[in-house]
Amino acid sequence: MGVTNIAAIVRQHGTERPDRVAIIHPARTITWAELDERSSRMAAGLAAAGVRAEDRVARIDKNTVEYYEILFGAAKLNAVTVDVNWRLAPPEMAQIVNDAQAKVLFVGPDFVSHLEKIEADLTTVERIVVCGESASHDAYEAWLMGHEPADPGVVAEPDDVCLQLYTSGTTGLPKGVMLTNRNLFTFIDEVAPTLGFSEDSVSIVVMPVFHIAGSGWSLVGMALAATSVLHSEVNPAAIVTALGEHGITHAFFVPAVLQFLLANPELASTDVTRLQLVAYGASPITEKILRGAMAAFGCHFVQLYGLTETTGAIVQLDAVDHDPDGRPELLRSCGKPYPWVQVRVVGEDGDDVADGGVGELWVKSVQVMKGYWNKPDETAAAITPDGWFRTGDAGYWKDGYLYLHDRVKDMIVSGGENVYPAEVENALMAHPDVADVGVVGIPDERWGEAVHAVVVKVVGADPSPQELIAFARERLAGFKCPKSVSFVDALPRNPSGKILKRELREPYWADRERRIN
Repeated sequence: MGVTNIAAIVRQHGTERPDRVAIIHPARTITWAELDERSSRMAAGLAAAGVRAEDRVARIDKNTVEYYEILFGAAKLNAVTVDVNWRLAPPEMAQIVNDAQAKVLFVGPDFVSHLEKIEADLTTVERIVVCGESASHDAYEAWLMGHEPADPGVVAEPDDVCLQLYTSGTTGLPKGVMLTNRNLFTFIDEVAPTLGFSEDSVSIVVMPVFHIAGSGWSLVGMALAATSVLHSEVNPAAIVTALGEHGITHAFFVPAVLQFLLANPELASTDVTRLQLVAYGASPITEKILRGAMAAFGCHFVQLYGLTETTGAIVQLDAVDHDPDGRPELLRSCGKPYPWVQVRVVGEDGDDVADGGVGELWVKSVQVMKGYWNKPDETAAAITPDGWFRTGDAGYWKDGYLYLHDRVKDMIVSGGENVYPAEVENALMAHPDVADVGVVGIPDERWGEAVHAVVVKVVGADPSPQELIAFARERLAGFKCPKSVSFVDALPRNPSGKILKRELREPYWADRERRIN
């Protein structure tokens, strides 16, 4: 492919296909030549602000074209873009910017009020640029155009960090995951062609770019010069419109987004015939949602399993394995590891678990991160001396396929038996009156923890707790069935679509010093 670092993407396409559209966004469309030119101005501006190789540049905003101007501009200096989760509270944003030791901070117009609350607390930022008009800081467009479009010509090495993505912070403070060019382009070079990407592809990017599912997915398409249709955030109606209007060929959706799209009445009348492939992952999917999506879109589906620390996908369930009638059991699998990825299922004793036995997934691959930024102890805890990364996910092998159970930390221990919430959630989602469900462990004097289901009802339906518990008993062992059920209007989720189990658990454990029985 000839592309081995992020800057090379825009340098190559800006020269070889200058007039082709790189990004379509509701605010504006930009060609590869324009993106190359503007990212060179960005590089000049960052250099003038004192940014050097491997320095961090931070940004707080939704998905915009400016992100890619910053990303490619920083890459032309071999600097590292740190995109901050815009859903965080201002103090949490400041914590990430300071942790990254960012020299320059870009802030979108919707987050100027956040900036006002944290500016005095920023310890390393030397220049702030507001993506819009600003009376107190540089305004993005004027600042950008004030620099010449001269590419500095810096070339990054394979083991230089190219992306620093922060973990979602479901437990503890977010950690900066350092991903190198070797990490990223190993995945891109090998996987992009198998997904059918080419320069004629049109890829929709709806996941936030501060997440590997957004930035990583978009760079896979961009490396092959595909056009990216960029959405500022997840808007099901806008996504459905874009599928038909732009002739989308490739999409990555987390299961929660697939669920939202299936509920949109306009989907049935939308022309999705150009859609070649839908990839999904980042959180557990139920068979109900997967079967519905496959029927609605009528294209190839692949499941991708991975983590930020593994530069995204390391395991894939191929389209041929999505066979609801012939091999329905495979719909629960996440597939097989890529040839350059090793996966172990490890028990508490550190030994590999036999097929069918549940253990923690350990991964060894060139895709495994360089480490956590400025956290050597946490890096050492996550990666063994011989290079195995402990994922924190639980799973098992069956007939050569890998099956995920749940996060190890989300496992419920009830009466000495291990219960994995995803298994219970999948069973309950088969009930016609259940729209969404999250399962957690709550205190129980007899069993230590009891299985509790938090359910979102289908509109117009009114199932009782007893009905749902009885439904589960027909499908699961007794110790796995919920002992109680509560109802909510919506489940709390993080940007990657994972249910925030700690928020579901909190009301039940709030008055207890020990959060596990």
